[in-house]
Amino acid sequence: MASTERVTTVVAQALFQVAADGAASVVASSLDGASAEEAWLGFVRPHLRFAETNGALTYVVFPGGSAAVLRRTWDLQRPGVVETHALMGADDAVTAKLALSTEDWKGRPVQPPADGRLPALGAGDLWDPDAAERFRARALAQADLLAHSLAWLLQSPATPIGFVGCPAADRTAILWALREIAANELPKRTWTFATHAGAAGSGLDIVFFDSPPQRVATAEMIVIDLDRGQGASPQNEYRANALVYRYEYGVDPPGVGGASAVPAPPATVPDVAAMVPASPARSTLTFARWTQLVRGLSDARDARAVDGALVELEFAVANVDDRDDVRKALENEGWAATAIRRRVPAELREAIFDRVVQVAFGATGPSRVTASAREDKRRLAETSHVTDIVRAVARADAGGELADVLAKRWLTEQATAGSPERAGPGRFTRITGHAGPVRVRRFVLATVLLLAVVLGVFARGVLW
Repeated sequence: MASTERVTTVVAQALFQVAADGAASVVASSLDGASAEEAWLGFVRPHLRFAETNGALTYVVFPGGSAAVLRRTWDLQRPGVVETHALMGADDAVTAKLALSTEDWKGRPVQPPADGRLPALGAGDLWDPDAAERFRARALAQADLLAHSLAWLLQSPATPIGFVGCPAADRTAILWALREIAANELPKRTWTFATHAGAAGSGLDIVFFDSPPQRVATAEMIVIDLDRGQGASPQNEYRANALVYRYEYGVDPPGVGGASAVPAPPATVPDVAAMVPASPARSTLTFARWTQLVRGLSDARDARAVDGALVELEFAVANVDDRDDVRKALENEGWAATAIRRRVPAELREAIFDRVVQVAFGATGPSRVTASAREDKRRLAETSHVTDIVRAVARADAGGELADVLAKRWLTEQATAGSPERAGPGRFTRITGHAGPVRVRRFVLATVLLLAVVLGVFARGVLW
Protein backbone atom coordinates (compact mmCIF):
# COMPACT_ATOMS: atom_id res chain seq x y z
CA MET A 1 0.00 0.00 0.00
CA ALA A 2 1.33 3.46 -0.87
CA SER A 3 1.94 5.88 1.95
CA THR A 4 -0.47 8.76 2.52
CA GLU A 5 0.62 12.22 1.45
CA ARG A 6 2.04 14.38 4.24
CA VAL A 7 1.78 18.04 3.25
CA THR A 8 1.60 20.57 6.05
CA THR A 9 -0.12 23.35 4.12
CA VAL A 10 -2.38 21.43 1.75
CA VAL A 11 -5.52 19.57 2.73
CA ALA A 12 -6.74 16.97 0.26
CA GLN A 13 -10.37 16.00 -0.06
CA ALA A 14 -12.13 12.91 -1.33
CA LEU A 15 -15.61 11.50 -1.65
CA PHE A 16 -15.94 7.84 -0.65
CA GLN A 17 -18.95 5.64 -1.16
CA VAL A 18 -20.06 2.38 0.45
CA ALA A 19 -22.56 0.49 -1.73
CA ALA A 20 -25.46 -1.57 -0.44
CA ASP A 21 -23.32 -4.71 -0.73
CA GLY A 22 -20.62 -3.16 1.50
CA ALA A 23 -18.09 -2.45 -1.24
CA ALA A 24 -16.17 0.82 -0.68
CA SER A 25 -14.80 2.99 -3.48
CA VAL A 26 -13.43 6.45 -4.26
CA VAL A 27 -15.96 8.53 -6.22
CA ALA A 28 -13.92 11.73 -6.51
CA SER A 29 -10.77 13.23 -4.98
CA SER A 30 -7.97 15.78 -5.22
CA LEU A 31 -5.33 13.07 -4.68
CA ASP A 32 -2.55 12.35 -7.14
CA GLY A 33 -3.39 9.08 -8.80
CA ALA A 34 -5.08 5.78 -8.04
CA SER A 35 -2.35 4.57 -5.66
CA ALA A 36 -2.87 7.54 -3.33
CA GLU A 37 -6.64 7.02 -3.48
CA GLU A 38 -6.25 3.34 -2.60
CA ALA A 39 -3.91 4.20 0.26
CA TRP A 40 -6.39 6.63 1.82
CA LEU A 41 -9.30 4.27 1.20
CA GLY A 42 -7.43 1.61 3.16
CA PHE A 43 -6.98 4.00 6.08
CA VAL A 44 -10.54 5.32 6.26
CA ARG A 45 -12.42 2.12 5.34
CA PRO A 46 -13.21 1.16 8.99
CA HIS A 47 -14.84 4.56 9.49
CA LEU A 48 -17.18 4.55 6.49
CA ARG A 49 -19.92 2.48 8.06
CA PHE A 50 -23.53 3.59 8.45
CA ALA A 51 -24.41 6.07 11.19
CA GLU A 52 -28.01 6.56 12.28
CA THR A 53 -27.66 10.34 12.11
CA ASN A 54 -27.06 12.08 8.83
CA GLY A 55 -23.97 14.28 9.00
CA ALA A 56 -22.08 12.25 11.63
CA LEU A 57 -18.62 13.75 12.07
CA THR A 58 -15.47 11.72 12.81
CA TYR A 59 -11.87 12.81 13.37
CA VAL A 60 -9.20 10.13 13.23
CA VAL A 61 -5.39 10.10 13.31
CA PHE A 62 -3.45 7.40 11.48
CA PRO A 63 0.02 5.93 12.05
CA GLY A 64 2.68 7.93 10.24
CA GLY A 65 1.30 11.36 11.13
CA SER A 66 -1.75 11.66 8.89
CA ALA A 67 -5.30 12.57 9.89
CA ALA A 68 -8.75 12.86 8.35
CA VAL A 69 -12.09 14.52 9.01
CA LEU A 70 -14.98 12.35 7.84
CA ARG A 71 -18.61 13.40 7.41
CA ARG A 72 -21.02 10.57 6.64
CA THR A 73 -24.33 11.10 4.84
CA TRP A 74 -26.97 8.87 3.32
CA ASP A 75 -30.12 9.19 1.23
CA LEU A 76 -33.37 7.34 1.98
CA GLN A 77 -33.86 6.94 -1.77
CA ARG A 78 -30.74 4.78 -1.89
CA PRO A 79 -30.97 2.38 1.04
CA GLY A 80 -27.68 0.94 2.23
CA VAL A 81 -25.52 3.50 0.40
CA VAL A 82 -23.33 5.72 2.60
CA GLU A 83 -21.32 8.62 1.20
CA THR A 84 -18.43 10.07 3.19
CA HIS A 85 -16.67 13.33 2.47
CA ALA A 86 -13.10 13.34 3.77
CA LEU A 87 -10.62 16.12 4.45
CA MET A 88 -7.15 14.59 4.69
CA GLY A 89 -3.63 15.69 5.41
CA ALA A 90 -0.88 15.87 7.99
CA ASP A 91 -2.03 15.71 11.61
CA ASP A 92 -0.38 19.08 12.32
CA ALA A 93 -2.63 20.65 9.66
CA VAL A 94 -5.78 18.54 10.01
CA THR A 95 -6.25 18.87 13.76
CA ALA A 96 -9.17 18.15 16.07
CA LYS A 97 -9.75 21.90 16.31
CA LEU A 98 -9.96 22.21 12.53
CA ALA A 99 -12.18 19.13 12.34
CA LEU A 100 -14.74 20.64 14.72
CA SER A 101 -14.59 23.96 12.88
CA THR A 102 -15.74 22.23 9.68
CA GLU A 103 -19.03 21.11 11.25
CA ASP A 104 -21.00 23.54 9.06
CA TRP A 105 -18.48 24.00 6.24
CA LYS A 106 -20.37 24.80 3.04
CA GLY A 107 -17.68 23.61 0.63
CA ARG A 108 -18.60 19.92 0.68
CA PRO A 109 -19.86 18.81 -2.75
CA VAL A 110 -23.57 18.07 -2.98
CA GLN A 111 -23.06 15.85 -6.03
CA PRO A 112 -19.86 14.11 -7.22
CA PRO A 113 -18.21 16.11 -10.06
CA ALA A 114 -18.54 14.61 -13.50
CA ASP A 115 -14.78 14.39 -13.99
CA GLY A 116 -14.15 12.87 -10.54
CA ARG A 117 -11.80 15.69 -9.51
CA LEU A 118 -12.03 17.83 -6.39
CA PRO A 119 -9.78 20.83 -5.65
CA ALA A 120 -7.05 20.70 -3.02
CA LEU A 121 -7.56 23.11 -0.13
CA GLY A 122 -5.55 25.07 2.37
CA ALA A 123 -6.26 24.80 6.08
CA GLY A 124 -7.26 28.47 6.05
CA ASP A 125 -10.06 27.69 3.58
CA LEU A 126 -11.68 25.41 6.15
CA TRP A 127 -11.36 27.51 9.27
CA ASP A 128 -14.55 29.14 10.59
CA PRO A 129 -13.59 32.35 12.45
CA ASP A 130 -16.84 32.32 14.43
CA ALA A 131 -16.49 28.71 15.57
CA ALA A 132 -14.72 29.41 18.86
CA GLU A 133 -17.30 31.84 20.22
CA ARG A 134 -20.23 29.80 18.93
CA PHE A 135 -18.98 26.55 20.44
CA ARG A 136 -18.08 28.22 23.72
CA ALA A 137 -21.56 29.67 24.18
CA ARG A 138 -23.24 26.37 23.36
CA ALA A 139 -20.98 24.41 25.71
CA LEU A 140 -21.48 26.79 28.64
CA ALA A 141 -25.24 26.52 28.17
CA GLN A 142 -24.65 22.87 29.14
CA ALA A 143 -22.13 23.64 31.90
CA ASP A 144 -23.24 20.80 34.21
CA LEU A 145 -22.97 18.24 31.43
CA LEU A 146 -19.62 19.72 30.37
CA ALA A 147 -18.21 19.44 33.91
CA HIS A 148 -19.56 15.92 34.34
CA SER A 149 -17.94 14.79 31.06
CA LEU A 150 -14.68 16.53 31.93
CA ALA A 151 -14.55 14.81 35.33
CA TRP A 152 -14.54 11.41 33.62
CA LEU A 153 -11.80 12.46 31.20
CA LEU A 154 -9.70 13.60 34.16
CA GLN A 155 -10.37 10.33 35.94
CA SER A 156 -9.31 8.29 32.90
CA PRO A 157 -6.55 10.37 31.29
CA ALA A 158 -5.78 7.99 28.42
CA THR A 159 -8.72 5.57 28.30
CA PRO A 160 -11.18 5.77 25.37
CA ILE A 161 -14.55 6.97 26.66
CA GLY A 162 -18.07 6.65 25.28
CA PHE A 163 -20.76 9.09 26.39
CA VAL A 164 -24.50 8.43 26.39
CA GLY A 165 -26.99 11.22 27.06
CA CYS A 166 -25.36 14.21 25.38
CA PRO A 167 -27.80 16.02 23.02
CA ALA A 168 -26.74 15.56 19.40
CA ALA A 169 -26.81 19.31 18.72
CA ASP A 170 -24.31 19.98 21.53
CA ARG A 171 -21.72 17.26 20.91
CA THR A 172 -19.32 19.27 18.78
CA ALA A 173 -19.54 22.18 21.22
CA ILE A 174 -18.86 19.90 24.20
CA LEU A 175 -15.89 18.38 22.37
CA TRP A 176 -14.54 21.83 21.55
CA ALA A 177 -14.80 22.98 25.17
CA LEU A 178 -13.33 19.74 26.57
CA ARG A 179 -10.29 20.13 24.33
CA GLU A 180 -9.90 23.85 25.07
CA ILE A 181 -10.11 23.25 28.82
CA ALA A 182 -8.13 20.05 29.24
CA ALA A 183 -5.64 19.77 26.37
CA ASN A 184 -2.78 20.68 28.71
CA GLU A 185 -4.19 18.57 31.54
CA LEU A 186 -4.42 15.44 29.35
CA PRO A 187 -1.34 15.32 27.12
CA LYS A 188 -1.86 11.63 26.29
CA ARG A 189 -5.14 12.23 24.46
CA THR A 190 -5.16 12.68 20.68
CA TRP A 191 -8.74 14.05 20.79
CA THR A 192 -9.96 11.79 18.03
CA PHE A 193 -13.74 11.49 18.13
CA ALA A 194 -17.01 10.42 16.55
CA THR A 195 -20.13 12.48 17.19
CA HIS A 196 -22.29 9.42 16.46
CA ALA A 197 -21.18 5.83 16.97
CA GLY A 198 -20.96 3.75 13.83
CA ALA A 199 -17.27 3.11 13.29
CA ALA A 200 -16.70 -0.08 15.25
CA GLY A 201 -13.24 -0.96 16.43
CA SER A 202 -11.91 2.49 15.53
CA GLY A 203 -9.84 3.16 18.65
CA LEU A 204 -11.12 6.74 18.93
CA ASP A 205 -10.64 8.76 22.10
CA ILE A 206 -14.24 9.96 22.53
CA VAL A 207 -17.38 8.48 21.01
CA PHE A 208 -20.97 9.61 21.53
CA PHE A 209 -23.80 7.07 21.59
CA ASP A 210 -27.49 7.85 21.07
CA SER A 211 -28.42 5.03 23.45
CA PRO A 212 -26.49 2.63 25.69
CA PRO A 213 -24.64 0.20 23.39
CA GLN A 214 -25.29 -3.52 23.60
CA ARG A 215 -21.56 -4.08 23.52
CA VAL A 216 -18.48 -1.89 23.18
CA ALA A 217 -16.30 -2.58 20.18
CA THR A 218 -13.09 -1.54 21.93
CA ALA A 219 -12.48 -3.61 25.04
CA GLU A 220 -10.61 -0.77 26.76
CA MET A 221 -13.42 1.76 26.30
CA ILE A 222 -15.60 2.74 29.23
CA VAL A 223 -19.13 3.99 28.55
CA ILE A 224 -20.67 6.65 30.81
CA ASP A 225 -24.41 7.30 30.79
CA LEU A 226 -24.68 11.00 31.64
CA ASP A 227 -28.42 10.65 32.27
CA ARG A 228 -27.89 8.15 35.10
CA GLY A 229 -25.78 10.37 37.30
CA GLN A 230 -22.67 8.19 37.10
CA GLY A 231 -20.28 10.49 38.95
CA ALA A 232 -16.51 10.40 38.81
CA SER A 233 -14.53 10.65 42.06
CA PRO A 234 -15.30 13.74 44.18
CA GLN A 235 -11.79 15.05 43.63
CA ASN A 236 -12.15 14.93 39.85
CA GLU A 237 -15.61 16.49 40.11
CA TYR A 238 -13.95 19.34 42.06
CA ARG A 239 -11.27 19.71 39.42
CA ALA A 240 -13.74 19.62 36.55
CA ASN A 241 -16.04 22.24 38.06
CA ALA A 242 -13.09 24.50 38.84
CA LEU A 243 -11.79 24.21 35.28
CA VAL A 244 -15.20 24.92 33.76
CA TYR A 245 -15.60 27.92 36.06
CA ARG A 246 -12.23 29.25 34.93
CA TYR A 247 -13.17 28.58 31.27
CA GLU A 248 -16.33 30.67 31.72
CA TYR A 249 -15.06 33.52 33.90
CA GLY A 250 -11.30 33.52 33.38
CA VAL A 251 -10.58 33.24 37.13
CA ASP A 252 -10.66 30.54 39.78
CA PRO A 253 -13.90 29.95 41.71
CA PRO A 254 -14.50 31.84 44.99
CA GLY A 255 -12.55 30.39 47.87
CA VAL A 256 -9.62 29.20 45.77
CA GLY A 257 -7.82 32.50 46.09
CA GLY A 258 -4.83 33.00 43.86
CA ALA A 259 -4.29 29.34 43.13
CA SER A 260 -3.09 28.88 39.57
CA ALA A 261 -4.49 25.39 39.31
CA VAL A 262 -7.35 23.32 40.65
CA PRO A 263 -7.37 21.92 44.20
CA ALA A 264 -4.91 19.11 44.85
CA PRO A 265 -6.06 15.83 46.41
CA PRO A 266 -6.44 16.13 50.19
CA ALA A 267 -3.14 15.52 51.97
CA THR A 268 -2.75 12.93 54.70
CA VAL A 269 -3.62 14.44 58.06
CA PRO A 270 -0.36 14.79 60.07
CA ASP A 271 0.08 13.76 63.66
CA VAL A 272 -0.99 16.89 65.54
CA ALA A 273 -0.65 15.56 69.07
CA ALA A 274 2.46 17.61 69.69
CA MET A 275 1.38 20.59 67.61
CA VAL A 276 -0.24 23.76 68.89
CA PRO A 277 -3.89 23.72 67.74
CA ALA A 278 -4.45 26.25 64.99
CA SER A 279 -7.58 28.37 64.81
CA PRO A 280 -10.24 26.97 62.49
CA ALA A 281 -10.09 28.07 58.86
CA ARG A 282 -12.96 30.42 58.14
CA SER A 283 -14.73 31.08 54.87
CA THR A 284 -14.51 34.38 53.02
CA LEU A 285 -18.00 33.88 51.58
CA THR A 286 -20.96 35.78 52.99
CA PHE A 287 -24.04 34.11 54.43
CA ALA A 288 -26.01 35.38 51.41
CA ARG A 289 -23.59 33.52 49.11
CA TRP A 290 -23.93 30.31 51.15
CA THR A 291 -27.70 30.67 50.94
CA GLN A 292 -27.43 31.05 47.16
CA LEU A 293 -25.29 27.92 46.88
CA VAL A 294 -27.71 25.92 49.06
CA ARG A 295 -30.71 27.11 47.05
CA GLY A 296 -28.99 25.81 43.95
CA LEU A 297 -29.26 22.40 45.62
CA SER A 298 -32.82 22.76 46.91
CA ASP A 299 -34.05 24.11 43.54
CA ALA A 300 -32.35 21.40 41.45
CA ARG A 301 -34.58 20.02 38.70
CA ASP A 302 -32.99 16.59 38.22
CA ALA A 303 -30.43 14.21 39.70
CA ARG A 304 -27.59 15.63 37.66
CA ALA A 305 -28.39 19.15 38.85
CA VAL A 306 -28.47 17.89 42.45
CA ASP A 307 -25.02 16.35 41.97
CA GLY A 308 -23.68 19.50 40.31
CA ALA A 309 -24.97 21.81 43.06
CA LEU A 310 -23.60 19.50 45.73
CA VAL A 311 -20.19 19.38 44.04
CA GLU A 312 -20.17 23.19 44.02
CA LEU A 313 -20.91 23.21 47.76
CA GLU A 314 -18.23 20.58 48.38
CA PHE A 315 -15.73 22.66 46.48
CA ALA A 316 -16.71 25.84 48.40
CA VAL A 317 -16.17 24.18 51.81
CA ALA A 318 -13.04 22.25 50.84
CA ASN A 319 -10.72 24.64 52.73
CA VAL A 320 -13.14 25.65 55.48
CA ASP A 321 -13.33 24.39 59.09
CA ASP A 322 -15.91 26.82 60.53
CA ARG A 323 -19.09 25.90 58.67
CA ASP A 324 -21.72 27.52 60.90
CA ASP A 325 -23.14 29.59 58.04
CA VAL A 326 -23.28 26.54 55.78
CA ARG A 327 -25.31 24.60 58.36
CA LYS A 328 -27.61 27.54 58.98
CA ALA A 329 -28.28 27.94 55.25
CA LEU A 330 -28.91 24.20 54.85
CA GLU A 331 -31.24 24.10 57.85
CA ASN A 332 -33.18 27.10 56.51
CA GLU A 333 -33.76 25.15 53.29
CA GLY A 334 -34.82 21.98 55.09
CA TRP A 335 -31.48 20.36 54.26
CA ALA A 336 -32.68 20.25 50.61
CA ALA A 337 -34.37 16.98 51.55
CA THR A 338 -37.43 17.56 49.38
CA ALA A 339 -35.39 18.10 46.24
CA ILE A 340 -33.18 15.08 46.95
CA ARG A 341 -36.17 12.80 47.58
CA ARG A 342 -37.93 13.99 44.42
CA ARG A 343 -35.01 14.17 42.03
CA VAL A 344 -32.54 11.46 43.07
CA PRO A 345 -33.21 7.74 42.44
CA ALA A 346 -33.83 5.77 45.63
CA GLU A 347 -30.64 3.72 45.34
CA LEU A 348 -28.50 6.90 45.26
CA ARG A 349 -30.19 8.96 48.00
CA GLU A 350 -28.19 7.67 50.95
CA ALA A 351 -24.92 8.66 49.29
CA ILE A 352 -26.29 12.14 48.52
CA PHE A 353 -27.46 12.70 52.11
CA ASP A 354 -24.08 11.44 53.36
CA ARG A 355 -22.40 14.11 51.24
CA VAL A 356 -24.73 16.81 52.59
CA VAL A 357 -23.79 15.82 56.14
CA GLN A 358 -20.09 15.95 55.27
CA VAL A 359 -20.52 19.43 53.79
CA ALA A 360 -22.36 20.64 56.92
CA PHE A 361 -20.38 19.01 59.70
CA GLY A 362 -17.00 18.20 58.17
CA ALA A 363 -13.72 20.13 58.22
CA THR A 364 -10.35 20.12 56.51
CA GLY A 365 -9.30 17.26 58.79
CA PRO A 366 -10.81 15.03 61.50
CA SER A 367 -9.02 16.93 64.25
CA ARG A 368 -10.27 20.31 63.03
CA VAL A 369 -14.02 19.77 63.42
CA THR A 370 -15.30 22.69 65.50
CA ALA A 371 -17.12 22.48 68.84
CA SER A 372 -20.16 24.21 67.34
CA ALA A 373 -20.33 21.54 64.63
CA ARG A 374 -20.40 18.81 67.29
CA GLU A 375 -23.09 20.67 69.26
CA ASP A 376 -25.23 21.23 66.17
CA LYS A 377 -24.86 17.58 65.22
CA ARG A 378 -26.15 16.47 68.63
CA ARG A 379 -29.04 18.90 68.44
CA LEU A 380 -29.98 17.71 64.97
CA ALA A 381 -29.78 14.04 65.98
CA GLU A 382 -32.04 14.75 68.95
CA THR A 383 -34.69 17.07 67.49
CA SER A 384 -34.63 17.17 63.68
CA HIS A 385 -37.69 15.98 61.79
CA VAL A 386 -35.65 15.36 58.61
CA THR A 387 -35.21 11.62 59.10
CA ASP A 388 -32.90 11.14 56.10
CA ILE A 389 -30.41 13.63 57.50
CA VAL A 390 -30.55 12.07 60.98
CA ARG A 391 -29.82 8.67 59.44
CA ALA A 392 -26.90 10.13 57.50
CA VAL A 393 -25.55 11.67 60.72
CA ALA A 394 -25.86 8.28 62.41
CA ARG A 395 -23.95 6.59 59.56
CA ALA A 396 -21.17 9.16 59.90
CA ASP A 397 -20.90 8.69 63.68
CA ALA A 398 -18.06 6.18 63.53
CA GLY A 399 -16.72 7.20 66.93
CA GLY A 400 -20.01 6.70 68.74
CA GLU A 401 -20.23 10.29 69.99
CA LEU A 402 -23.98 10.36 69.33
CA ALA A 403 -24.78 6.88 70.62
CA ASP A 404 -26.70 8.13 73.66
CA VAL A 405 -28.69 10.73 71.71
CA LEU A 406 -29.56 8.30 68.94
CA ALA A 407 -30.58 5.63 71.48
CA LYS A 408 -32.91 8.06 73.26
CA ARG A 409 -34.39 9.14 69.94
CA TRP A 410 -35.01 5.53 68.95
CA LEU A 411 -36.68 4.71 72.30
CA THR A 412 -38.86 7.81 72.05
CA GLU A 413 -39.95 6.92 68.51
CA GLN A 414 -40.71 3.34 69.53
CA ALA A 415 -42.69 4.43 72.59
CA THR A 416 -44.64 6.93 70.52
CA ALA A 417 -45.37 4.38 67.81
CA GLY A 418 -46.52 1.70 70.28
CA SER A 419 -48.41 3.82 72.84
CA PRO A 420 -51.99 2.59 73.36
CA GLU A 421 -53.09 6.12 74.22
CA ARG A 422 -52.37 7.05 70.58
CA ALA A 423 -55.09 4.69 69.41
CA GLY A 424 -58.53 6.00 68.54
CA PRO A 425 -61.39 5.95 71.09
CA GLY A 426 -62.95 2.60 71.90
CA ARG A 427 -66.64 1.67 71.78
CA PHE A 428 -67.29 2.61 75.41
CA THR A 429 -65.61 6.01 74.96
CA ARG A 430 -67.62 6.71 71.83
CA ILE A 431 -70.84 5.86 73.70
CA THR A 432 -70.17 7.76 76.93
CA GLY A 433 -68.18 10.62 75.42
CA HIS A 434 -65.24 10.18 77.85
CA ALA A 435 -62.82 7.50 78.89
CA GLY A 436 -61.97 8.07 82.58
CA PRO A 437 -59.56 5.97 84.64
CA VAL A 438 -59.23 2.32 83.72
CA ARG A 439 -60.63 1.08 87.09
CA VAL A 440 -63.75 3.26 86.79
CA ARG A 441 -64.34 2.16 83.24
CA ARG A 442 -64.21 -1.50 84.25
CA PHE A 443 -66.65 -0.93 87.18
CA VAL A 444 -69.17 0.88 84.99
CA LEU A 445 -68.95 -1.80 82.33
CA ALA A 446 -69.57 -4.58 84.92
CA THR A 447 -72.58 -2.68 86.31
CA VAL A 448 -74.10 -2.30 82.85
CA LEU A 449 -73.67 -6.03 82.19
CA LEU A 450 -75.29 -6.96 85.56
CA LEU A 451 -78.29 -4.74 84.90
CA ALA A 452 -78.68 -6.31 81.48
CA VAL A 453 -78.84 -9.81 83.07
CA VAL A 454 -81.40 -8.72 85.70
CA LEU A 455 -83.61 -7.08 83.12
CA GLY A 456 -83.38 -10.17 80.95
CA VAL A 457 -84.55 -12.45 83.84
CA PHE A 458 -87.36 -10.05 84.70
CA ALA A 459 -88.53 -9.86 81.13
CA ARG A 460 -88.57 -13.66 80.86
CA GLY A 461 -90.79 -13.92 84.04
CA VAL A 462 -93.29 -11.40 82.71
CA LEU A 463 -93.57 -13.22 79.44
CA TRP A 464 -94.21 -16.55 81.12
